[in-house]
Amino acid sequence: MMYPTIPSAQTILLYCLKFNITDVVISPGSRNIPLAIGFSSNKAFNCYSIVDERSAGFFALGMAQQTKVPVILLCTSGTALLNYSPAIAEAYYSNIPLIILSADRPTYQVNIGDGQTIDQNKVFGNNVLSSCSLLQDVTHHTDAILKSNIQNLIKTPFSVASIKKQQSKIQNFNEELISSSFLKAIQLKKPLHLNVPFEEPLYDFNSIESIKISKKPILFDASDQEINLGELKALFEKKYKTLLLVGCSKPSYLSKKTQQKLAEKTGIVVLTESTSNLNHKAFFGNIDQIIAPIEALKDKKIIFSNLKPQILITLGGMVVSKKIKQFLRDYSPLHHLHVGLDTPYDTYFIGVKHIKSDPNLFFEKILLHTNIDLTYRNSWTELSNRRQLFHEDFIKQAPFSDLIVFSVMSSKIPANYQVHIANSSPIRYLQLFKMSNPNAVYCNRGTSGIDGSTSTAVGASVVNNVPTLLITGDLSFFYDANGLWNNYVNSDFRIIIINNHGGGIFRILPGHKENKLFSSFIETKHNLSAKQIAKMHGFIYQNKKTKLGLRVSLMRFFRKSSAPRILEITTSSKLSSETLKNYFKFLSNS
Repeated sequence: MMYPTIPSAQTILLYCLKFNITDVVISPGSRNIPLAIGFSSNKAFNCYSIVDERSAGFFALGMAQQTKVPVILLCTSGTALLNYSPAIAEAYYSNIPLIILSADRPTYQVNIGDGQTIDQNKVFGNNVLSSCSLLQDVTHHTDAILKSNIQNLIKTPFSVASIKKQQSKIQNFNEELISSSFLKAIQLKKPLHLNVPFEEPLYDFNSIESIKISKKPILFDASDQEINLGELKALFEKKYKTLLLVGCSKPSYLSKKTQQKLAEKTGIVVLTESTSNLNHKAFFGNIDQIIAPIEALKDKKIIFSNLKPQILITLGGMVVSKKIKQFLRDYSPLHHLHVGLDTPYDTYFIGVKHIKSDPNLFFEKILLHTNIDLTYRNSWTELSNRRQLFHEDFIKQAPFSDLIVFSVMSSKIPANYQVHIANSSPIRYLQLFKMSNPNAVYCNRGTSGIDGSTSTAVGASVVNNVPTLLITGDLSFFYDANGLWNNYVNSDFRIIIINNHGGGIFRILPGHKENKLFSSFIETKHNLSAKQIAKMHGFIYQNKKTKLGLRVSLMRFFRKSSAPRILEITTSSKLSSETLKNYFKFLSNS
């Protein structure tokens, strides 16, 4: 290993090793050379080179999403750091731990007109746990600091002894800051930012470490808090209608034992989404299919009132369905309990009680006191069964469109594939179908942007050790085309692009009017194809425009190959939006 002679750089490396933070995503530059070479020269670190910082941010997010361990993001000074912003916001709201290390110019060179220099402090605002700058070392190239000592980095009078004494204080401060920051990222599962000023020269290294760090990582016990059963017992012993809504969750967040007990021992209605990663047959997994058609009915208030819960329990992260969120805001439960260690958002405007417990432990304790009344769940079951019959009838006669693409695709994904789904239309269409296999499904729902789906999926594929499928729309794919500009795309990586030549989702939102302004500035109509991008990055490419062609292609698409594959499916945005509207209209008759 090559140890940088700059004390702060070497200290960061040593603390990464001590905390076992070993995945590092590096974007090129010169100011970050002390850390870039320090990380990449040590076999203990897994280093990845990603040129585009926006892509690098999502690549690292995909890795940390899978491992649940902080991933280091390292960049040079200037605007490079700002390009991490979309991924950092997504990580913050998705509870994904990232540690951003930004190399900076010496503090006395900031805001004096030097090149590639901005004020890098706190650039991520409220979207990080913390954003702090390490103190600049005064023993590295002391002469240069003295010549420009306008900020009194070195306290006068100058002497070797005083420099060493000052450096000792700086070292203690930096160690405390690094140690506490790493600890927060590990245990609170969110991103944070450390800015590190480096004086030149940047290429000074030794083969042995010259610093002995003193702080030992002390991990606090983040185990479950004791559940106070008093109040909850009284609540659940009543014949309250109880609804459990599960947002984005990792696979196995609820154990199979807990799922089975929920299904068999209670009358609790369990609503899940594709990203909930819960697949029990007794759970209701197609929320919009059940809820949305009610809005068109004359007696909708009676139906919604019958479905209204008195107790709402939420698990996991963000919920995709706007319909269920609006329903629970219009027909407010009496109580909202959020179970788990993640952020308890008051999404439904009724106040939320946070129960900081592992959900499995919570249900183990609380199910003993739950009144078994199946009446409420039977109402949902009856409605869901009717919807499913009409759903199947509509799919049989629907024209080739986005809806049919997802109908065919959801039944053809092999069980061993991890699925990443882009935002906007793709995640909403997927919600309407039951996948044939219990694939793990991921989507960047923290901030719900289209900007990093490809990079996230590639980053995840590097560490998940399973074949990975990205399902994306055309705008999302082209927006993050640089997600393929790296050396880490495996041959079993697959991309399915539904190309309806624009932002098709805007056609199905309320208020849409067909005109040139809408086409140019909202839908952003285009005639692009992914063919040349696929060729440039060495993908095997196919394009299909019919249901039969899609079925035939999917039979071969997931087979082993020498290169990754892209399947681009061309659809009509106008026909797709009309088909989806007719779909919900048809379901309202069920």
